[in-house]
Amino acid sequence: MSFTSRTIDLRLAIPVLASWILLAAALLLGQVFGNSFLWGMIGCCVGFSAVIFGPRLHSLLFLSGWITAAFFLIYLIRLPTHKESLPWETVASQQQASPDWAVNLRQRFLELTSELPGVGGELLPGLAIGDTSRLSESLDHAMKTVSLTHITAVSGANCAIVTAGVMMFAALCGAGRKLRLIAGMTALVAFVIIVTPQPSVVRAAVMATIVMIALFLGRPAAGIPLLSGAVVGLLMWNPWWAIELGFVLSVSATAGLLLFSLPLSHKLAQWMPYWCALAIAAPLSAQLLCQPFIILLSPQMPTYGVLANMVAGPAAPLATVFGLLTCLISLPAPWLGQLAMWIGWLPAQWIGSTAITVSQFPFASLGWVSGVAGALLAAFVSTCVLLALLARSPRVRRIFATLLAVFVLSWVLILFVINFRSISSIPTEWSIAVCDVGQGDAIVLASEGSFALIDTGRKPDSLEQCLMRLGISRLDHLVLTHFDKDHVGGLQAVIGKVDKAIVGQPENIEDESLLSELARSGAHLSRGITGLSGNLGAAKWQILWPDGLHPEMTVGNPGSVTLLVSFPEFRSLFLGDLGKESQLALMKTVSLPHIDVVKVAHHGSADQSRTLYQRIQPAVGLFSVGKGNEYGHPRKEILNELKSLNAITPRTDEDGMILVIPNQTGLSVWTEH
Repeated sequence: MSFTSRTIDLRLAIPVLASWILLAAALLLGQVFGNSFLWGMIGCCVGFSAVIFGPRLHSLLFLSGWITAAFFLIYLIRLPTHKESLPWETVASQQQASPDWAVNLRQRFLELTSELPGVGGELLPGLAIGDTSRLSESLDHAMKTVSLTHITAVSGANCAIVTAGVMMFAALCGAGRKLRLIAGMTALVAFVIIVTPQPSVVRAAVMATIVMIALFLGRPAAGIPLLSGAVVGLLMWNPWWAIELGFVLSVSATAGLLLFSLPLSHKLAQWMPYWCALAIAAPLSAQLLCQPFIILLSPQMPTYGVLANMVAGPAAPLATVFGLLTCLISLPAPWLGQLAMWIGWLPAQWIGSTAITVSQFPFASLGWVSGVAGALLAAFVSTCVLLALLARSPRVRRIFATLLAVFVLSWVLILFVINFRSISSIPTEWSIAVCDVGQGDAIVLASEGSFALIDTGRKPDSLEQCLMRLGISRLDHLVLTHFDKDHVGGLQAVIGKVDKAIVGQPENIEDESLLSELARSGAHLSRGITGLSGNLGAAKWQILWPDGLHPEMTVGNPGSVTLLVSFPEFRSLFLGDLGKESQLALMKTVSLPHIDVVKVAHHGSADQSRTLYQRIQPAVGLFSVGKGNEYGHPRKEILNELKSLNAITPRTDEDGMILVIPNQTGLSVWTEH
């Protein structure tokens, strides 16, 4: 290494090292004297000032670094040796409370945006102030499927938008470089206070600051030492963030943008316009570094993630800026706040519509190997992509491009074979299919080419996989027995695929929102009450419960829509989550016939009526239950009761998917395992 390059490295390394020490000292002062957030922000300002002006202050920074390190060691010696609470637990009394003005701004903004319609109304609070409480289950699933969830959380992108916007405005007003940076940092601190200085928000602010300063200095390469300094400082503040996936993803995305966004954009610009190359390079570089860790959360590969980010990404800054303007000016100028709110709603609606549309594309997400092996495999793929595009040697690029092509073809072939074997192994002519969706219900009925689904399980992915294996793309009927998450959480999997829906009594605004979305997708809704009946192919169905004579049993588990389905060959009863009291009331309301197949109530809980099962004398008792669930379902009491009636008791936690198949000699039960 030459003397010149060594000097440059020292000029960068010394102030960075000093900034780490100064930041750590500020945070320790916060622990000693209180108000850690304020001291932390002071430390950030001092530390980053050291980075910017450090080359002129080497001696002073070096000396101050040793002094603060000494104080740091003295403080460590005085640390207590015992702590009652676990170090990763958050103590409510230690969390920083937002000032009244910030609370009032947030509350006013949420009140204003409550009148906004559609998915834009759900997304705008998240885009502006990080409030995702209005996000519906279906929209949240769509956002996850296409890798757009980072837009709704307060991330480094939101912080960067705020900082960049203020710096651009300051530049238009004629401010100098340093004044613009100060204005941007001030705006960032105010933004953090408004959205509440939670750990995730502080992390996002630090990461955004790193990127902005690196670009402001015109030295993107300096971003990596800055990133390293921020990581060290944050981990000195809270070492347990090192094992928190949110922290890892934040650091990975920032590193990806710093390291690969510009090289990738230059490379892609050889085949497309530069603006298009830059639009692809930014989300691609972040996703390549984050994907190995995302696999640990969900072993799925988003097929259209980069495409969705390209389409929706440009709208995010507009929604964030106008959402924040609404938040800031709604009190002093209500009419201007209304105008800004509706302008911000338009890009938010665009983002939500993009997520829903792209998530419904065929093969929107593909299966992947789970666990550490899946993460390592994803890291290998990311490495191949980067080397195939950025390696200097043409030979190296060809080698890794070939490896990537071979891997992708092999992966697609393996998925095809697995799906083909899975589908081909399922018997035909079944009448009842109990999907293995974990701790929840999702039961499919079939008769003469018509299909009905009773409940949707907890997660859309599990239901989608089950329907795909069964070869079902359209449902004649959907029955939502009640609105617990383990019965309606997977609704997004069938949105737009239902002709008629029979639903229980909604309990709150969230339930009504689900029904509104279902109706908007084209389904005709009917309330499931006693006496409602109809046909499904050659089968006849009838609602037995809830009954209007029992108003205290119309919602929740006691109000589960109970369905009697008479196939030409046998009768079946689906009890939802009815408990003992509602089962006894059901028997007083209707005369139950002999039942061949019963879906045991509430996943086989202990809250059952022996009298009901003795009256219906089932031959098959179906259990839809999750493996190793914390409730201990199914309970031994109901299993023993059914065995005493000589009923067979297939269960999804042990047997996987369950099929009931009528034949000439009666009924046969097929199980996946």
